[in-house]
This record gives sequence, C-alpha cells and structure tokens, in this order.
Amino acid sequence: MKLVVVGGVAAGASVAARARRLDEDAEIVVLERSHHVSFANCGLPYHIGEVIATRDRLILQTPETLHERLNIDVRVGSEVTSIDRDARTVRVVELDTGREYTESYDKLALCMGARAVRPPMAGIGLPGVHVLRRIGDMDQIKEIVDAAVAKAKIEVQAGRRNRKDPTLRTVVVGAGYIGLEMAENLRDRGASVDVVEMADQILPPLDKEMSISVERHLRAHGIKVHLGAAVAAFSPRKEGGLNVELKNNVVLPADLVILSAGVRPRTDIAVAAGIELGPRGGIKVDTHQRTNDPAVWAAGDVVETPHTVLPGSHLVPLAGPANREARVAGENICGRDTTYDSTQGTSVVKVFDMVAGGTGASVRQLQAAGLPYRAMHVHPTGHAGYYPGTSMLHLKVLFDPESGRLLGGQCAGFDGVDKRLDVLAAVIRMGGTVFDLEKMELAYAPPFGSAKDPINMAGFVAANTILGDVKLWYAEDYPAVTEGARIIDVREPEEFDIWHIPGAENVPVGTIRQAIEDFDRSTPVRLYCAVGFRSYLAYRVLAQKGFDDVSLLSGGSTTFRFWHDVEPEKTDAPAPITPYAERDSLPSLASGITIDLDVTGLACPGPIMKLTERMKDLHAGDEITAHVSDAGFATDAPAWARRNGHSLVDIEPEGPGFKATFRKGGAAVAPAAQAQPPARARNSFVVFSGDLDKLVAAFIIANGALAMGNDVPMFFTFWGLNALRDPDAPKRDMKAMEKMMAKMMPSGPDALPLSQMNMGGAGAALIKNTMRQHNVATLPEMIDAAIHGGARIIACTMTMDLLGIEKSDLIDGIDFGGVATFLDDAADSQTTLFI
Repeated sequence: MKLVVVGGVAAGASVAARARRLDEDAEIVVLERSHHVSFANCGLPYHIGEVIATRDRLILQTPETLHERLNIDVRVGSEVTSIDRDARTVRVVELDTGREYTESYDKLALCMGARAVRPPMAGIGLPGVHVLRRIGDMDQIKEIVDAAVAKAKIEVQAGRRNRKDPTLRTVVVGAGYIGLEMAENLRDRGASVDVVEMADQILPPLDKEMSISVERHLRAHGIKVHLGAAVAAFSPRKEGGLNVELKNNVVLPADLVILSAGVRPRTDIAVAAGIELGPRGGIKVDTHQRTNDPAVWAAGDVVETPHTVLPGSHLVPLAGPANREARVAGENICGRDTTYDSTQGTSVVKVFDMVAGGTGASVRQLQAAGLPYRAMHVHPTGHAGYYPGTSMLHLKVLFDPESGRLLGGQCAGFDGVDKRLDVLAAVIRMGGTVFDLEKMELAYAPPFGSAKDPINMAGFVAANTILGDVKLWYAEDYPAVTEGARIIDVREPEEFDIWHIPGAENVPVGTIRQAIEDFDRSTPVRLYCAVGFRSYLAYRVLAQKGFDDVSLLSGGSTTFRFWHDVEPEKTDAPAPITPYAERDSLPSLASGITIDLDVTGLACPGPIMKLTERMKDLHAGDEITAHVSDAGFATDAPAWARRNGHSLVDIEPEGPGFKATFRKGGAAVAPAAQAQPPARARNSFVVFSGDLDKLVAAFIIANGALAMGNDVPMFFTFWGLNALRDPDAPKRDMKAMEKMMAKMMPSGPDALPLSQMNMGGAGAALIKNTMRQHNVATLPEMIDAAIHGGARIIACTMTMDLLGIEKSDLIDGIDFGGVATFLDDAADSQTTLFI
C-alpha cells in the first residue's frame, strides 16, 4: 500500500504515524506546503510573549526525525495543487524551486487544515497586518515585537522615553481564544493593546454572562476592549504604522495588527476533485473518516463531524479532535473498523491569571437547534474557602429539563476551572445527567477542592429544578419576569446598600419567616441573594408557607451583574473624593508609612472589617496595602473609602482579586474654615432573643455597620444575655433558683439553639457546619470582632438580677447598665433594631 497524506501538523502527521505503527510495509509520503511538518501551533502566542523562550520547543517533529523513527517520507515546502481521482495521483509543486511533479497513491488522506480568515477590505494587505497560523507567521510577528522592545529599552536608557510608555501600539481583531492569548502576550511585552470584536462579548463560544468576568479581567490589565465593533479598513499613517478604521467611526493607531477573525477549511483541491462537502463547508466524511471516494479519507480542521449534543455536522477546529480523527482515519486506512462518533468542542483559554472554557453546546446553539434546555449557575470557590489561594468560580450547566441529560457546561475563574470542565466533558461524552453530577466522587483535599465539589453543587441545584424543589428565574428575563412581583433581596443590609436590583426590598434570610407573615401570598415573589444559596433557603420557607408563585435568581446577583454589566468598566483607582461634610478639610498627605494587610481567602464583608480594624491604629496619611481575593472588592473598596473619609490611592489586579492601597483621612482642619467634623452615623440594637440564627444576623449587621464607620450600641436583655455568657466563667456559689436557671439556659453563644428547625441541636450544628464551609465567622468570633471593632455591648442589669446572672458569668469587654444607659446611646441613632 502507498499512502499519500496531504498536510502535516496535528492531523496529517498523526495519520501517517498511526498508519506506520499498523503497517510496517506501507510506503507513506507526507506533503506539507509549509516548512514545518509537525509543530505546536497552540503555543505560538506564548513564544511571541517569551513565556516559551526557546523556539525549538515548538517543533515537535522534523522530516528527519519522522524518517528516522517511522520511515516516513516527509516533503516540506511541497504544495498539492490538484487531485486526479481516476488516475489516483496528485500534482505537487516544490515552492522553493518551482519544480512540478505527479505523485501516485493507493490511498489518500486529506489533512490540509484551515486558513485564517482575511476579510476583503481596504488595506488588508498592508505590511503591518498579520495572521498567526504557522511558525513563519510567528517569526514575523515576534521580529516586529522584539525590535520594538529593544528600541524602547535604548530610548529609556537615553532618557527619551518613559519606562511605562508602551513599546508599540497593537490592535487584535477578534476576541476568540487565539485573539485573547495574543492580547495577553503582547501586553506582557509592554505593548498597548486594543481588542476589536464584532460580537457584543468576548469569547463568542461562551454565553455572554460567562464572558463578562474575563472581559473585566482584560480591562483591569490595561487592555482596551471594543465590542460590537467591526473593522472597515486599514490605512497607512504618514508618520508610520497603520490606522485601523472601525465602522463606529473610531480610528485606532497601530504599529502591528493581528487578525484573529476565525478560520475556514482549505477545501479548494477537494472541491476541484469532486470530493463532497458538508453543509458548513467542510469535507463530508463518514464515521470512518472516509469521503465519498472510497480511496480518500480526511481529518482535522478541514472536515465536518457530528456533534455530541447538537444535530447535524459541525466544523470544530481544535487540536484534540483533529488528533483523534486522524487516529481513526489511520486505522481504517490500514483495514481496521474504528469509528469517530462525535465532537463536543471542549476548549479552554488562559487570560492573564484567569481561565475560561466550555464543553458541549451553548445557549445560542441550543436555541438555534430548537432543543429544549434549562440553565443553572453556581458560584462556589475553586477549593476549600478556608485554605488560601482560592476565589469564586463561575460555573454554568445546561441540561434537558425532563431527563436531566447534560447538554453543555461553561466555567470561568482562577482556580480549578480546567478540571471542572474535564469532568463535565466526560459526563457529556458518556451521555450522563445532572443526577450523575450529584454522585461524582472527586478528589478532595483543602488545597484542591471541597467536600461538596462545585460539580456536585451544580448537580444538586440542577436536580432540584427537575424534582420541583426549586424554580429559577434568569437575569436575561429581567425586568419582564419581575413585573407585578415583589423582588426580595435576602442578603444583609451592608450588601444591599452597596448594590441591589432596582425595586428590590431587603429582607435578610434570617428574618424571612417573620417578614412573610404580612406578605400577600397571591403576589408573585422573586428572590435573590449573592450566589443563590441564601435565596434557596428563603425559597424553601416560602414554598412551604403557601406561596405558589415564587422563584429564585439563578446564580444570584453575581450572575445578574455579569449579564447586565452593572459593574464599572474599569478597576482603576478613582480620583480621590472628599465627602461633602468634610469639604473644608485639608487632604491627607502621605506620611510614608505603609502597612501590608493580607486578607486573601476572606469573604465579604471580611476584608472591609479587617481594613476598618487595622485603620484605627494608623494616623492620618498612613497607608494600608490590602491583598484581597474577593473579585467584588473592586466595587466595595471605593464605597468603603468614601464612606469613611479615606482615599483609595491605587487598585490593581492581583491573582484572582486585587491589591489596593488606602490612605487614612482625617487631616487637620484649615484654620480659616473651622469646619466641624461630621457626626458619625449610629445604629442601635436591642437584643432580646437567645436564638442562634437571630444573634448571627444581629452581629453580621453590627459588624457591617462598624466597618462602614458607624457607632454601634447593643443592649442585651432577657434571653439575649445568654449570648454573652462565658462558658469558662469561674465557679461561684449560687442560690437554688440561680442554679436551676443556669441549667435551663444556654451557657454561651456556642450553645444557642435555632429559632426554627432546631431538632434537638442538630439544626444548629448543620447551620454552623454550613457557615464553616462558606468561610463565615462563628458567632463567638463575630461577638469578639464587634467588641474589638468598637461596639458598645451593654448587659441589662435588671434582667441579670431577675435571671440570677453575675458580672463574672459574662464575657469580658462589655458594659453594664439599664434602659437609661441604652436610650442615651440610642438617642442619635439613624436606626434602632429590635432582635
């Protein structure tokens, strides 16, 4: 047998190698038009960025190594220009010499790959416009970048350039995977980068809300993103370089343009030879990778294959499928009966510190195919929240609403994205369901995952929707889905104040049972929280209390803010703002003292509370540089600084979160102004209850108020005093009644029961465990934080007498007094809460 393979790289080289391993006597010829037969084209952007320092590492095989190891005749620089199917020959041109000749075959494999799309527009052929498909493309681009970097270095040393000035101006056309990889690597080489994308989002293979976090990460690294923008033309600039003219009348100057607008299969010679194409323009093959000619097979980016989820055949230009298709083709060429069943399009991309990808079908594809589906979002952490180095993960699962069959999955985040995608891809490949996700037993240790892995969590939520345990509403359906309904935000007041859905009411989950007593059960209720967990708890309460039309927001406010893009576009430090009440104060000057504060791993409002606590020890002008892993900190930081009269000096991305520098305010008042310092806001509490859930809610609100700079007096009376009991209090002589009361009442915050579903303490233990898994402080820790944060904790002496409680029975750091003491503190309160 003589096998001729047209094209090398992933598919062609793999067909030839597999055929040789199965047939030692075959004559195998590979004809490759470029000068590199086997190279890692996925690594090309990283050599331009010098992440992969050595060019040779991208060369996987050479003609010499393939001949030496596999006895394959590889001819590079050899382009096949035509196929004669009747004569079973191909016409070949040696590109370096111009020599033409005819090569015969018994069997032919077409692996020509795809070519980069170069739209027919003015200036497309100018010298500064490049595509990146092959080693030669990479060499040209890297030469330009290297020269610009070297020139900039000389000019900086000579004092003619600022060190922070860009080395060159670049524009990347297309925000797909390769486009974003190029944007990252060009930025890392010091270039300014503008990304232009025709769609209204980056990463078009993903659904829009899953792309927003990556887009913000791009912008945070100084990359300008132009969405919904198409290139009209390229034109030369008189002073050198190009103008990239967009159809929205924006003109971008550039020294280098990278076209990354997609690829099309190289089917020219196949069409001319009568090889049948599929409906999407790729070569049509059967499950053996055979074309309509029994002697011709095809594999790689040039072919169409069935999709694992969607009907019909699809073009999926990815290296993994190309290699597997090639293996199947090679085996069938050698007489085996091997099938290639489908391609599901599993892909992943790194963008600076972030990772995103998907597998299976997207919402757009399912809608276009008319397939029923349901979507579900969860936002757990990549690994155990109490172990350092993790952050929020954005996970979306698409599934059949009746059977639960998994149809697609997408994930974005900083930690563990790829392994979640791999699990979803495996379940889709095996025809699995969301119920299988519930049962997956995955590797767990705190640095790697959670006892309830994000995959399990996705399965739980998706299964709940099928079983009818929960109904979801979706961000994309807002505001229509909330018309005529009560929108209930079950987060804490501090979170609600920073941002909430317009028209929402704040009913913290801990108060929902009491609040709904006055609700009209015939009015629809739309619940939401930050990520969906607290609103699920509230949903179950309402569903069992007779509310028929109630649903919760899939993915919570996190997904909603992504979908509606309500976050600020830039995370640059805002201009310092002086609060209105302090407009006559002199601004703080930097003292030169900077404190480093590591609050990574803490969930909101933990970072803000730690900042507040640490800031108290500093003087005006001192600075704190905080390292935070919470992605929402970019929004919270400016709000906290403004509220407390501090300056946000700088904020920049750092891993999954941010590094932010704050300067303490409070400079001396200008003598001429004689302005009075603003009165601090005050939030007062009367704590009557001794229930764990109510005490937790009270201290979450109290600590949040302290973090915002408010005064917080808290008056504990009757059963509320049990939260202040010291379980290690010294023993003392008690009267009989005091002993009886002490035995009947909880001995401190760890012994408090739940107000509902206590179940002999099992419910309280469950809530404590859930708090621990979500990195929420314990009640004793919250009490300690409030005391150290400046809250005035007052124990009612009258109640102490009634219950037989002595001062020594209670924790340190509290005051003692009666109603008058509290009322004096509460006289100027903006709010007084009775708990």
